[in-house]
Amino acid sequence: MMPLCRSLFAAVFLSAVAACACAATPTSNLAQQTDQLFAAWNKPDTPGVALVVIQDGKIVYRHGYGMADIEHDAPNMPTTPFHVASMSKQFTAFAIHLLAQDGKLSLDDDIHKYLPELQDFGSTVTIRHLLHHTSGLRDQWNLLALAGWRLDDVITEDDILRLLKRQKELNFAPGKEYSYSNTGYTLLGVIVKRVSGKPLPLFAQERIFTPLGMSHTHFHDDYGMLVKGRAESYNPQAKGGYRYVALSYSNVGATSLFTTVEDLALWDQNFYDGRVGGLPLLAQMQVRGLLNSGVPIDYASGLSMGVYRGLTTVEHAGADAGFRSDLLRFPNQHFSVVVLANAGDVNTTALARRVADIYLGDHLAKEAPKAAKPSPVEIKIDPKHLDALVGDYALTPDFIISFTKEGDQLMTQATGQGKLQVYPSSERDFFLKVVDAQFSFDAPGPDGVVAGGVLHQNGRDQVARRVRAAAPVSAGILADHEGEYYSDELHVLYTISQKFGKLILHYPRGDMTLDSGPRGSFVAGFPIGEVSFQCSAGAGCSSFTISDGRVRNLRFTKVKVVAFGQQQAGVSLTQPAIELAQPFSKVPFYVRGSMNGWGLRDQLHARGPSLYGADLMLGKGRYEFKIGSEDFSAIDFGAASAGESTLTLNQARKMLGLGANLTLDVPRPARYGFMVDTSEAKAPSIIVKRLD
Repeated sequence: MMPLCRSLFAAVFLSAVAACACAATPTSNLAQQTDQLFAAWNKPDTPGVALVVIQDGKIVYRHGYGMADIEHDAPNMPTTPFHVASMSKQFTAFAIHLLAQDGKLSLDDDIHKYLPELQDFGSTVTIRHLLHHTSGLRDQWNLLALAGWRLDDVITEDDILRLLKRQKELNFAPGKEYSYSNTGYTLLGVIVKRVSGKPLPLFAQERIFTPLGMSHTHFHDDYGMLVKGRAESYNPQAKGGYRYVALSYSNVGATSLFTTVEDLALWDQNFYDGRVGGLPLLAQMQVRGLLNSGVPIDYASGLSMGVYRGLTTVEHAGADAGFRSDLLRFPNQHFSVVVLANAGDVNTTALARRVADIYLGDHLAKEAPKAAKPSPVEIKIDPKHLDALVGDYALTPDFIISFTKEGDQLMTQATGQGKLQVYPSSERDFFLKVVDAQFSFDAPGPDGVVAGGVLHQNGRDQVARRVRAAAPVSAGILADHEGEYYSDELHVLYTISQKFGKLILHYPRGDMTLDSGPRGSFVAGFPIGEVSFQCSAGAGCSSFTISDGRVRNLRFTKVKVVAFGQQQAGVSLTQPAIELAQPFSKVPFYVRGSMNGWGLRDQLHARGPSLYGADLMLGKGRYEFKIGSEDFSAIDFGAASAGESTLTLNQARKMLGLGANLTLDVPRPARYGFMVDTSEAKAPSIIVKRLD
């Protein structure tokens, strides 16, 4: 799950490194410089790094630093298997290219050819879009978190697919933008399985790893699988030391490759000799994606194309739990660096470049002279100085960095992300220990207010202006927002309430306070992000949308939860139902599904008391649909469950509010009549008949 978005936490801090030696010696001077770079990890009580340096197809230096398993005193070695997170994507992409070379698929195929269970998004999403992160698909990790999952839960491919099948909208039209999406690579893994008839782990083993001699590499699709000598995952603690961090992924494609630095050297050499796949295929792997506008992006097929100090680079990094990884290739110099780490405070991307500085010094463009930038050092300050710094600071209108005071500590939280402690290096300068980022606050004005500050990260200085606190919202207006809100795409219920003049959002993992955000919206930490309510005067709020970076405009509709089975002796809540507020007679509603692109073409019109009908010309095939209003916020009826979704011609079926998609198998082309009986408004029925 490599965080490639414009995140405050997009880079992982270059920090500590630890101990075990192995192998090869370039010149003693180069070896000494490299070891000095990793010296902070040369300890027996910290996690650390495995490293190889590759020149002209040969490993010229290999070394292990720190511990693979602190509890069992097992050191990191060049032969230690690591989980490499998003570095896995290039192998998934290579498997797709192999199948294209075999003539079994085309990169321009509509993904519905292989994934028919996905909704019709109204625009064609191709395999090429998935490869280049231009599909517009919402990111699976954000969706899972919004649905109430923790990322250390056991998450399988089926868990992800069940959620993706419910998605009705994209973040943007396919090809319009680049937005990193793990979803696309999970789906590519599924496509490999369905096209080849073999799960991705087996396909990759037979077609990639075994032919290249990568004997310590596999896709890890079962978290309980034993891996001898593996590195464990650790994150730093605020008070020093490390703690173990579980990683229970049981899904592949976007992540979950286990490998060693030595095996990755074999993979790296394949880009020069084409032993597997051939050089033309490897060249295709490195073709940058194009947006619809014709503008090229820096991402190819699981590879990032770039330039470092004047030299062309091919690269991909990764970050999951406490694992960090980077494979940095300089193709014109036939030189590569592989850095794998099991500590969450290791910036493998920065380390790989520092190693390249040592070995390629004569080839690299000279950097402009600049004063050495010392690492920030934590100091003690009077906690009362923190009060003036507390507030929200906007980098852009929709990306806010919030600072809060908790006890004597200053905490920061960026839009859609978790909360982290920041540490003072002066009364106005603060830094993060798990991210290579600093924030410098402006001096207070005459009124004592700090008007803004500057974020220093990735060599950039970004100005952030304080967001003035919105005027307090009256309890009456807040009351309009209160209620139960349901997302059909997540199949979850959120509750909005108010407490002490603030809105409180309750979701499956707890409660979050909603603070005032830009353009009248509200904001909260990960996974919520920005919450925008849709309200009207006198009628209150009917829905809201959530946008958290990799998920945009995810809709929640206000509903009423009622209970079936009420009896005089008590109330049974074992079968909750959801009742929408709008009556059928006041809101236009439609047959919406795969037969019409989920659009508004086929409206149901009154055919009698409580009866509404529409006649559609349908071809032979299977159709999925629901009965819904324009944005599904007022009327949204479907099957009681996915297992009860299939309609039989000429037989009436009751529907459930916010239910699953209905399915209709049409035996031959003809006109078909859809009739909805709304006499039971909470459970209307539908019948479909062939008319000719």
